[in-house]
Amino acid sequence: MALFGSESKEEKQMRKANELLAKYGLEELSDPRDVKALREISLALMGNKLIELGTAMQGNGADSAMMSYQRAIMEQNFIIIRLLDKIANK
Repeated sequence: MALFGSESKEEKQMRKANELLAKYGLEELSDPRDVKALREISLALMGNKLIELGTAMQGNGADSAMMSYQRAIMEQNFIIIRLLDKIANK
C-alpha cells in the first residue's frame, strides 16, 4: 500500500484483474499457470477500455460494433475456459 492507505497503480490493476476473474468464476482454476495467464490477459484488456471509450465518443458505429463483438467473444472464451477446467477435473 502507498502512503495514506491509497492503492498503488499496480495494486489497483491487480485488484481489477482479480475482480474480472471472479466475475467469470475463473479465480479457482486448477492450474495456477492458467490463472496467471488470465490475469495477464485481463491486465491487457484494461488498457483497451480507454480505446473503446474513445471509439464510442467519436461516434464510429462500425468500430463500436466490432469492439462489442470482440468483447462478447472474449467473455465467451472465459466461460469456455471455466467449463473446460471443470471437465478436466472430473
